[in-house]
Amino acid sequence: MFKYIISYDGGQLRDSGDFEWGLFNSYGEAEEEAYNAKEEYMNDWDIEGSEYDPDDFCIEIVEV
Repeated sequence: MFKYIISYDGGQLRDSGDFEWGLFNSYGEAEEEAYNAKEEYMNDWDIEGSEYDPDDFCIEIVEV
């Protein structure tokens, strides 16, 4: 099983393992969901007018 952790500028935004739905059967599945979550954060921040650098997101896939 795999989970993802998304951080931005040194602060953790989401650990999918903290959620009931947050474990995935494959690395690829966890990675795909992590990138979807990153896009969700960026879309929400765009709506709020926040400034950010997309390259400052850190996505880590962890086997559990």
